[in-house]
Formats: sequence, structure tokens, C-alpha cells
Amino acid sequence: MCLSTLYSVKNDKREKIGEYISNVEGRDGEYIFTDVMGNEFSVKGNIRSMDLVRNEITIELFEKRKARQYEMIREIFNKCSGNQMRDVFISSPVIEDPEEYVRDMLKGKSVSLEKESLPDGTVVIDADVAGLKQRFTFSPD
Repeated sequence: MCLSTLYSVKNDKREKIGEYISNVEGRDGEYIFTDVMGNEFSVKGNIRSMDLVRNEITIELFEKRKARQYEMIREIFNKCSGNQMRDVFISSPVIEDPEEYVRDMLKGKSVSLEKESLPDGTVVIDADVAGLKQRFTFSPD
């Protein structure tokens, strides 16, 4: 299996922003990269090269806002009585705005959001999705 490393490029300087990329999909003016574990993250930019021998993808990011990589923990609070467990998913998206990212993930659903920005750069977003509580915690990498 051939997996690629994703690099951003600016002023001819490369920076690694993703590893073990197994799939690339263009969607709604951005690229969705999926790693070997099935984690997805989106990047807005132009692909400059895809070297299939070296397993490298190079993308020039759009400049309007600086995208940064976060560790995102998504907790879905279980509604079943007597079951205090919750579903937890971890991914590493490269995004510009965590709130916009959550709104896009939950597009088409009845959603209310509460956002808290912590001094260390962490962003916590509590979402009520048609009565189902979810928490998204974005920690800068």
C-alpha cells in the first residue's frame, strides 16, 4: 500500500501537515485528505504536485486566513438511561476556524453551538444537535 505525506508550501519552504494519506478528494472548493486510520481533514488551497514515486503531495494553502492543525476530540454523549459511556473520536484536522468546521460537519441539522476559547489556544464547542449533546475540543498541535 502506498501512503503519502502532505506538505504545504509557501515561498518555496515546505512544512509537513499530514502523514499516511491514503485518499484525496476535492469537495466544495477544498481538498479532503484521509489518512490510513480513516481520519479526515480538509485543506483549502491548490495542489502543486503529487509525486507518486516519492509518495509526496504538495499543496499551496490559500492565504485569506491561516490554517492550523488541531487535535480534535469529538464526544457524543449517550442518551441511553443507565449508560454513562460516550462515544469519543479523535482526529487532526488542518482548519482555519473550529466553529466554522463544526457548523460544516453538522450542516443540514438543527444545531445550537456554545463556544469557549481558552488562554492556551484550545477551543471548546458544545453542540446541541436536535437534542443530542456533543462536545468538540480543538487543541493546537
